[in-house]
Amino acid sequence: MKNIIAFFFILYSLSIYAQEKPNYPEPEKGMKRVDLKLPKIENAKDYKVEIRFGMEVNVSECSTVNDFSFNIKNLEEKYGIPPYRFPYYVLPKEMPVDIITFNNTSNCDESKKVKKKVLSSQNIFKEYNGHFAIPFYIPEKWTVEFRLWKVNSEFKNVEF
Repeated sequence: MKNIIAFFFILYSLSIYAQEKPNYPEPEKGMKRVDLKLPKIENAKDYKVEIRFGMEVNVSECSTVNDFSFNIKNLEEKYGIPPYRFPYYVLPKEMPVDIITFNNTSNCDESKKVKKKVLSSQNIFKEYNGHFAIPFYIPEKWTVEFRLWKVNSEFKNVEF
């Protein structure tokens, strides 16, 4: 009898913690899903990932634009397997964006428009994970950009 109970307990435990496939929703109209798949590297624990969003904007050829900003609190973290497995991120379809442009004083035609790619001033730092793709649901005209940061594992003492 004890063996039967132990067998069913083990079977139940395995079914709870078995690898399930995450359930990600389809993107809404006006949105797209971008999967951030990081390259395989050695010593993954020594790296962090910086994630930013990008967009193309039409500005005067005389303008300098470096970045844009939005309310980072609008970025919602959800999970493919609740409560805390396989995170994915969702931005609202309609979201106010602030773009600050600076006009150069050189002689140029202000009416001539050019497309420039700008990145968000807000960034997200995550632990490196090259095993699973991280889905982002973003507006169709946006992009997801990333770069890797190598972490120096030594801590330095702060001197007074």
